[in-house]
Amino acid sequence: MAPEAKSTSKSSLSPLPMLLVSVGSMAFWTLVIIGATRDDGFIVNVALGLGAVIAVFAITMAVRRSRARRALRERILDQGTLAQARIVSCRNNGAMNNDPYVDFVLEVIPEGGERYEVGYRTLVSQMAIPRVQPDTIVDVWVDPTDPQQVVIDPKFTT
Repeated sequence: MAPEAKSTSKSSLSPLPMLLVSVGSMAFWTLVIIGATRDDGFIVNVALGLGAVIAVFAITMAVRRSRARRALRERILDQGTLAQARIVSCRNNGAMNNDPYVDFVLEVIPEGGERYEVGYRTLVSQMAIPRVQPDTIVDVWVDPTDPQQVVIDPKFTT
């Protein structure tokens, strides 16, 4: 399976879903406390129902976000322009199944264009870590519509 990729450049994510989950969570705990202190099972049941709705909403939003990132990654790999980039820095940012999520700062070197820096996060196989160290030159695919969106060629990260 291909690793998830996420550009760390500024994005236009709406704060509304997070706001809804936050307010819903506060309402959940308020109802739980009120129901518990009044020994009112109905209020506790309403709180549990609200908690279930919040959980389903949060999971749905996470799945949508993941699918959108994967679709963007696949589109860039299919339609993007191949360029080279120098890894300026890399930093571990968590892990999944013992493979690290790495935040890269890349200096993209487009053919015939000005160099520029972008941030990029991806899952890197433990076996690929030696291939993605600072000052290493890697191939990247650049989004033709937004040069700040890049994907490191999977041969370097898998």
